Parts: sequence; structure tokens; C-alpha cells
Amino acid sequence: MPEPNRRRPRAARHIQIADQIGRQIVTGEISPGSALQNMTDLAKSMAVSRSALREAIKLLAGKGLLEMSPRRGTVVRDRKAWNFFDENVLNWRVGPTLNAAFLRDLYELRRIIEPEAAASAAVRATPAMLAELERTLERLERIDPSTAESVIADVALHQTILEASGNDFLIALAPAIATCLAMAFSLQRRACPSRDHFIHDHGSIVRAICRGDADEAREFMRRLLRQAEIDATTSLSRKAQDH
Repeated sequence: MPEPNRRRPRAARHIQIADQIGRQIVTGEISPGSALQNMTDLAKSMAVSRSALREAIKLLAGKGLLEMSPRRGTVVRDRKAWNFFDENVLNWRVGPTLNAAFLRDLYELRRIIEPEAAASAAVRATPAMLAELERTLERLERIDPSTAESVIADVALHQTILEASGNDFLIALAPAIATCLAMAFSLQRRACPSRDHFIHDHGSIVRAICRGDADEAREFMRRLLRQAEIDATTSLSRKAQDH
């Protein structure tokens, strides 16, 4: 939810090139296994310098989209190699609006991970992490739910629960899913902007974790995710009807 009157700085040329090629790859315009044109021809067709193109290729290779083949040159990698948690890859996949397939995959992932993370947090969270959870919840409770700041606070709370789990793999996942969560929460807010609609369940989760009640923390998180998916799907359906 960027501020409408604030101008964004123009991206560097190699980032613009990476955005163009990356979008073509993720949307299927350039399919996995395909080889890009050789560097000279591609730079000429895009009206860019070879050096800027090389930097763009390196950027996309770092996201798992491209690899260098001795015989074929620069080749699009299979989808299973793509870093779908990368912010750019996510934005290219989603496009201008979220879609049902993205929501299905996201909430399936959350159902697999977050209830058990909450249960683990109830058992393992340190006093410092519990204090951080309470502070983050208080921040979420204070902020107007219709604002971008509310979405940021909501994301922070879910990330803190992952961090409080004490599991290094879940901790590493926390920043990676931030962009996914921000997209989903923004959609949910449009369907149900009332503070009362979502604050209560967040509070129930945090209080269960602070009490050390793993079963309740797990169940409250499951309840929150069920409602969150309904809200996001409802908002998506309304947007489709409006268009």
C-alpha cells in the first residue's frame, strides 16, 4: 500500500531488464528449458548494453530462473528450481492482482506450518520472545486496520511466532514469507476491515503461547487460518465480480 503521492526512484537499467525477462519467464511466455538469444542479439533486440544485460542475467540466475549451459547458452530452469519466496518472483507470478491458485497454495502452506509453529512457540519461546509477541500484538491492536501499518504489524506478529518456535528452519522461513503474507492480509482487510473481526483470534493465539498451552495455540491458529482464507477468497470473488 504505497503512498500515492510519493514517487519511486527509477530502477537501475539492469533491474528493469531483469523485471522484463523475469516476468516473461514466470508467466510462461518463455518456457522452462528454452534458451535465450545469445548475449549480443538479445542486447540488440532489447536496445540495452551487454553489460546491463549480463547483470540482469546474474540477478535472474540468483533467483533460480536461469542457468548457463556450455552448449546452449542461457537457459530457463525448471519451475522447481525457482525461488518462489523471492519478492520479485512472487510479484511476477501474481501479476497486478492475486489469483485463486496463489491463495490456495499460500493457505495450504500456512496450514502446514503455522499451527505447529504456534504450538512449538508455546513450549519453547523465551521470556524475551514472549515479551516481543505481546508488544507486537499491542501494536496491531492500536493501529487502524484499514492502513498499511496494520498489515505490516500483522505480518510482524506472524513472523514473530515463527521465530518464537525455536526451530532454525522456521526462523529462516519467517522473512521469506513476509511478502506472501502482506499480499494476503491486504486482500483480507478489503473484505473484512473491522478490527473486531481479526484482533480477537490473534490475541487468543498470543495468550495461549504465553500460557505455554501448545494445544490451544495450535487450535486458535487453525481457527484464524480458516477464517483468513474465507476472507481472502471472498475479497477475490468480489474483485472479479466488479470487473
